[in-house]
Amino acid sequence: MFRMACLFMSVLIGMPLAAQMGMRGRGCCTSGNQPQAASSAPVASNPVVEITGVVGQIQIAAGQGMPYLEVKHGNESTKVYLGPMHYLIAENFSPKTGQEVAVKGYKLSDSLIAIQVTLTQEKKTLKLRDEKGWPLWRGGPWRGGRGRMMGGPL
Repeated sequence: MFRMACLFMSVLIGMPLAAQMGMRGRGCCTSGNQPQAASSAPVASNPVVEITGVVGQIQIAAGQGMPYLEVKHGNESTKVYLGPMHYLIAENFSPKTGQEVAVKGYKLSDSLIAIQVTLTQEKKTLKLRDEKGWPLWRGGPWRGGRGRMMGGPL
């Protein structure tokens, strides 16, 4: 009976771990056949645009979907998708309504997928994607590191 319980527990613990190891590098944005370093992310095929404006609405709350900022620029308002909540917390990113921002991102029909977001008054930049469009929160030291909140001139 003890052996069966141990076998059951090892399978119960081992299956999710094996699934995670098997899925490494295969997310919503990869085919799984090409290594991340060798190719660009699918989102990188979209045009890169830069906008500056003021943060209107902020949607950064756990369990509320992908965090985003609504950036008002001119007569327009653009939704800027950031990255997962855990990454924003780890990078100490906490924008405020009314703050000026500069955003570089991939243009979708009516929104942006952020590459980087700069809080202009604080002179802090949050990097979200690498030069090939891959999300930095997916990495680690073995995949080129993580983004960093950096101070300094724009």
